[in-house]
Amino acid sequence: MYHRAMNRFLVGSTGLAIGLVAAIATAQDGGADGAGRRGWTIPPGAAQQPNPVAASPEVLAKGKKLYEDNCQKCHGKSGKGDGPDADADHMPDDFTDPARVARNPDGVMFHKIWNGRKSPKMPAAKGEGLSETDVWTVVHFVKTFRPKA
Repeated sequence: MYHRAMNRFLVGSTGLAIGLVAAIATAQDGGADGAGRRGWTIPPGAAQQPNPVAASPEVLAKGKKLYEDNCQKCHGKSGKGDGPDADADHMPDDFTDPARVARNPDGVMFHKIWNGRKSPKMPAAKGEGLSETDVWTVVHFVKTFRPKA
């Protein structure tokens, strides 16, 4: 009787632990398309959404200016998340981190910038006077911070 009860306890405890680990992992990383990641709301299919703005030297120059005016104060001059207005308790993402590349294709970055989030706080570009084209342009510039392959 004791062994049967102990086996049930161990099986139940193991299942609970596995479920808890899975829930924590899901909450921290909302999946391959970034959905739900740290408070982000990313629509299904965003990871496959192509950037409708063609990259060019002019687009990158405009993206740099938009970044400097709207993003640099938190994300930093070199995209490391170390800008003077960055929240020390919730540092902005480091765009130079190679692990971020796969999790943040163009469509995911667009939706993060366009919609923002409440916690940790990031203003929504759609409420800051930027157009969708401006945001796609910033996406091209932000990718310049990524390590070269």
